[in-house]
Amino acid sequence: MWKWYQFYCILLHTSVLAMERKTALDSPFNIMLLRSLRNWSFDVFGITGMEEKYLQIARRANKVQKSIPNYVPFPCNVTGSRSPEVPESVHKLRPGDIDVIAAMGDSLIAGAGIFANSVFQVAIENRGVTATGGGQGTWREYLTLPNIIKLISLMIGANDFCNEMCWISSPWSILENHKVDLLQVLRILRDNLPRTFVALIPPPHLKNLVDTRQRRPSFQCFVTTDIECSCLFGLAFQRYKSIYYDIMRQWQILEMEIADYPEFQRNDFVVVAQPILLNITVPLASDGYSDMTYLSSDCFHISQKTNARFANGLWNNLLETVGAKSTTWSDLFHKFYCPTLERPYLATALNSKQ
Repeated sequence: MWKWYQFYCILLHTSVLAMERKTALDSPFNIMLLRSLRNWSFDVFGITGMEEKYLQIARRANKVQKSIPNYVPFPCNVTGSRSPEVPESVHKLRPGDIDVIAAMGDSLIAGAGIFANSVFQVAIENRGVTATGGGQGTWREYLTLPNIIKLISLMIGANDFCNEMCWISSPWSILENHKVDLLQVLRILRDNLPRTFVALIPPPHLKNLVDTRQRRPSFQCFVTTDIECSCLFGLAFQRYKSIYYDIMRQWQILEMEIADYPEFQRNDFVVVAQPILLNITVPLASDGYSDMTYLSSDCFHISQKTNARFANGLWNNLLETVGAKSTTWSDLFHKFYCPTLERPYLATALNSKQ
């Protein structure tokens, strides 16, 4: 009988293997500085997602989704959402069948700066309201995937794009390195976690983020993005930007291909690519320029209402058949799919053909 601690031990082990290689920001001094900043932020501000005064500031800044009134029903009929008996095959999973949630990735997955109203709060992680791993409140307040379903979500890449590919002699080599690392992680999960559905989420292409800063000049954004994503925003690397854009697109394609490997399409384990972030853009404000309320105070991480959009799109991806999944998001709840009698299961390559 599987115990909870066994599950968590395996996840911790694979998380270590999935960590990016050393970069220019990984010196002992910088690591100590980051830890000191995080500890100071927690001591001064606490958990911003739990402190009402910070939640109110975020709401006034329009960075939080609008709450859904109690009289509005959940978009889907939840009757029959769980199988009468535990299914033997991961290709016959209904949303209510999965009982364990996990999310693996970088600071975007950890919820850094979701409720931040200053750059000093970006180091505070609000894991309870992240799109893939949250669970704080309900879908009416914070739409997150665990309010709907439980599974392992994996998204990695932003730190490689921002802080690694410009600091190595061959930027293209990060693709092969990532392939080796990702295969190792997925094989460990496959060999140690039976009856698991892995949602592999290719990271967003960051060109849109670069364009956002150009259209909204801000000294604070200029400083923070140069520090957090020097490869794409630093002046020293501007002449290589087109190469970096190509690498990011190939990274996305690589993950889509790996998800389809036959070795990850077993009866008790499956990896399915969820391409909801492939072609996303930051929504525009009324003046026709990027709406910065979708970003955190550092103009790099994302706000809560962006996590809500992400969760909505990811939920739809899980139900959309392989080969016909959405690659960009829409307004919150504008499109919210539900299981049907004809297609009651989470979509996999196998059941998409049926």
